[in-house]
Amino acid sequence: MMTASQQKALVSLLQDGDADTIGLIKGKLIEGGQERLPEYQELLAIANGVAQENLREVIREIEASKTLGDISRGLAKLRTISQLEELCWEFTRTEHPGFNGGPYTRQLDQWAEEAGRLILPGATPREKVLCLSRYLAQEQGLAGNSHEYYHPRNCYLPWVMEFRCGLPITVTLIYMLVGHRLNLPVEGVAAPGHFLARLEGVVFDPYHRGRILSDAELELIASEVPQRQRIFLTKPSTPAQIMHRLLINLRNCYVKSNDVERRKMVDHYLAVLQR
Repeated sequence: MMTASQQKALVSLLQDGDADTIGLIKGKLIEGGQERLPEYQELLAIANGVAQENLREVIREIEASKTLGDISRGLAKLRTISQLEELCWEFTRTEHPGFNGGPYTRQLDQWAEEAGRLILPGATPREKVLCLSRYLAQEQGLAGNSHEYYHPRNCYLPWVMEFRCGLPITVTLIYMLVGHRLNLPVEGVAAPGHFLARLEGVVFDPYHRGRILSDAELELIASEVPQRQRIFLTKPSTPAQIMHRLLINLRNCYVKSNDVERRKMVDHYLAVLQR
């Protein structure tokens, strides 16, 4: 732990030092890592102006490094829908350090509780789908974002929940997470150029407010897919496959906006997922 005089000297250098000195100090502070964060928070309390901003940059860098490691470890062991949900909160921390997924977890719990009240005992699979869609699409207004399809926030689950719109895969994921809480096995279906949901044999489209697809529509979709790839229409997407497709969508968003640094970050996550 630093003494009071050491703290004041360090803050003074971060305030008035030349660029090389400040860069060197920030590098040393970052090397201190997660364990030194409480000390750095104390320094923030006595700093102001340039010194305070430099300390905030140090803290953001350390938190970002931790988040990167947490996500990489989470991707490496991704097997379940619960792990996939937690990774969605971790991804949001890359954009908003300190983000807390707790309120959104509780929001999903509440949505599941309220949607569950609509499903009567003995309901058929079709009726279950209609109840889920009535609640999520009609009462909560959840649907696809066709106006800003390539906006990155469509790939971040909390913002999809906030704005009630997103990509086919993120909107479907909300149905899956709500269904999971109700012991309803809502599956992801990797259709060509789209992402659908299936519950006990009933295929529906959360992006278009839960519309149930007809047999003729399903046959048309199957006809557009090479024979060797049709298995992806009949087998549920695994959490790892869902995350892979979500990352590809996020990468496309960053390519379109020419955000090189964020694209590189997504490339790193894709490489970890594919090991």
